[in-house]
Amino acid sequence: MIINENKNDIIEIKNINKTKIFNYGLALLKSLLSFLVIISHSFKSDTTKNKFILYVTSNRIIHVPSFFIMSFYFMCNNLLSLNKKKLYERFIRLLIPYIICPVIIWIINNIFNIKYEKRFPDSFEILKLQILWGSRFMYQFWFQWNLIIITILFIIIIFIFRTISLLIFHILLILSYIAQYSGYCYKNIFLKLQLYNRYTITRIFEMLPLAVTGYTLGLYKVIYMLQKYRKRAIFFSFLIYKTLSNYRIFTNVIGLNFYGINLNVQSISVIFIFSLIPFNQIKKRSIIKILLFLTNYSGGIFYLHVSIYEFCKFYIVDIRKSTFFGIIINYCICYFICFLGSNFFKNRFIKYLFN
Repeated sequence: MIINENKNDIIEIKNINKTKIFNYGLALLKSLLSFLVIISHSFKSDTTKNKFILYVTSNRIIHVPSFFIMSFYFMCNNLLSLNKKKLYERFIRLLIPYIICPVIIWIINNIFNIKYEKRFPDSFEILKLQILWGSRFMYQFWFQWNLIIITILFIIIIFIFRTISLLIFHILLILSYIAQYSGYCYKNIFLKLQLYNRYTITRIFEMLPLAVTGYTLGLYKVIYMLQKYRKRAIFFSFLIYKTLSNYRIFTNVIGLNFYGINLNVQSISVIFIFSLIPFNQIKKRSIIKILLFLTNYSGGIFYLHVSIYEFCKFYIVDIRKSTFFGIIINYCICYFICFLGSNFFKNRFIKYLFN
């Protein structure tokens, strides 16, 4: 996912001189979305009758689209200029957790002979499939796989077809939606592929429109332009989000959770709302420091939350991940581990496992 590019990436171009400011709203959104990821992988609605919790969890599905849009939004300028340094950093940030996390889990599985989940098998062939396709036993890494592949696709298109690259991206967006709404994506690709690669390959058709959306928003600096109309933009974004939540327009399609125009527009609306909230006007530095502290490590939380839950269940105590309280405990444990890991490996590439 990149779920967490880094603090310096959460910026807006303030003016033509490229003065950068930190966008606290997007930082907060990333942390909330990482919490929704845990909810999506574990929460069961029949464990509570709390209306607020049920409302929050009912909107969990926006996490992946929002992360994907923001990832390509932040990388727009670097992709357009083919900035070798920044692109190298992006691939390192993606590949280190993508490769190292499964290897660590596989080694631990063999050392401690853990057999409680088929998700963590000891077969080396399974490990190779995980690294090749990103969804064999650490299923959430299909997201990383899609980020890597689509980033490579963008680089190739921009390198070869620079002057018409944006047109090509939008043609791909249209073709992706045609593949989704016609049923071709699900019936002719997903159902005919093997279990170990069907999710990663099929979801390219769901992730590509989101990547194009993020890239386009960044290219035209839409969020910066909306700053002039902050209140109206927040109001209409919220109105659009609620309308699409209630009426589910453009949802007559079979897919793998993140399909259709509806979810794309909802995610854009949420991104607009959080990016336009004027957190930068907060004067008290103590509040800013607390906000920064609370909005770190969304990447590490995404990479580790499933493994941490399984480890606690097997060795310590079952934190009942299906309950809302269990999800909060899992999130706090993940955050604490990511805090320690990021600070211990502060100047090493291994830190990307935790942030």
